[in-house]
Amino acid sequence: MKLIVFFTFATCSLLLAVPPMTARFDNGDSVTGTLVGIDGESIIWNSDFFVQDQPLMLKRLVDVTLPGNENIRMPDGDHIAVVTLTNGDVIRGALMSLDGEAVSLRTSFAGDLVFRRDMVAALSIEDKPEIFYSGPNGLDEWNVTEDGDWTIENGELVSHGSTSISRDIGKRDQFQVAFDVEWRGSARFRVFTCADNTDLDEVGNSFELVCQSRYAYMRKRTKRNGKTETITIGTTGGVREFQEREKVRVELLHDKITGRVRFILGGRVVADWREPAPGAGKLGGALHFLSDSGKEIRISRIRVTSWDGTIEGKWQEPGMDPFGGDKPDADEEENERPTGILLRNGDNITGDTVGIEGGNVKLKTELGEFELPVSRLRSFALRTAEEAANPELTWKPIIRNGDIRAHFTEGDSITFQLIGFGEDTIRGKSQTFGEAEFRLSAFNRLEFNLYSSNYDSGL
Repeated sequence: MKLIVFFTFATCSLLLAVPPMTARFDNGDSVTGTLVGIDGESIIWNSDFFVQDQPLMLKRLVDVTLPGNENIRMPDGDHIAVVTLTNGDVIRGALMSLDGEAVSLRTSFAGDLVFRRDMVAALSIEDKPEIFYSGPNGLDEWNVTEDGDWTIENGELVSHGSTSISRDIGKRDQFQVAFDVEWRGSARFRVFTCADNTDLDEVGNSFELVCQSRYAYMRKRTKRNGKTETITIGTTGGVREFQEREKVRVELLHDKITGRVRFILGGRVVADWREPAPGAGKLGGALHFLSDSGKEIRISRIRVTSWDGTIEGKWQEPGMDPFGGDKPDADEEENERPTGILLRNGDNITGDTVGIEGGNVKLKTELGEFELPVSRLRSFALRTAEEAANPELTWKPIIRNGDIRAHFTEGDSITFQLIGFGEDTIRGKSQTFGEAEFRLSAFNRLEFNLYSSNYDSGL
């Protein structure tokens, strides 16, 4: 089937309303302008460098980047619902309804999206924190020791040396720092939080997370009477995420009042540490990233948020698993994962969701029917293990040649067939959610030619 998609713009001013884009091709070529259409095997590209709109080879197109400038705002409410689809897409919003057929989210970038439940792999609930910083949004908001040692590419901070990049995020007693980090070969990077200076050479007081190959440890640096004292807060070894991957999401939950620190990689709690003698001291509010080896690292999806000090699940007591040897492996963790409805405090309830109304979920259990705020929940078991293995109950969307993957500015993505552009929107359709119109500013990249083989482009 020949794919023909044209994006009609009524006036020149409407065309200019679409943000400038950059098309990248598999031979390394790139061109700046605006995607105005797709005709069969070509994209139609508008650029000041062309005399007229120019057809370019669609099959050679890698992606179209655009200056996504919208940090995803969550709708009103006290929670964030995270929907993971069976094709790996992740979408965040407020949970509006859940039944045997569908999961409905309210979003700020596409209104209400209704997903087929049999194409939802997981549904989890996160606390909705106060956001102190979300980015990166540009190199000019960061302090770089030497020009050229750090650059920004496609929403990622990229290191080119052993100097740090930093910014002030404000002093906080309880906070969460989260970011994606990518490396090649061995993971060797450092993160400084609560630093008293944005110039690393001048930092006297800070917390320092050191990640080296298979190990990670955290220490506190305190400067007194001109001398810097260092104490180790916690250490852990055998970190499989550093051995088996080259990209991971890092999360640090830190309560300076109690001294508790939780270290999370890729959603897995790696370690819980406790500062022996907590105290604010002369700590500051600067955040630093540093490549420990001078090799390239990429930092993206940085979020610094509030944290209420609540520990989800069990706190790992001091002395437990100091080097990662006592924890169950991935298969054991999967087998031990509870079914049913998991609450934020670690409790598990066996039952069914009757409905959701006014931010409360109605549950039907053997103990009776009752309501809970959605924000008290951590995850829903959408199906049993047997049901998940049943192809009639769990479906993946059809793979089509015309699929694109739209990447949100904060790192998640959603896959759909491209229908067209509005003044500041992009329209698409998918088996998972039907048709929808998205705010273009919510994305920073549109990825094309997702599959290596030819797939049916029909229904």
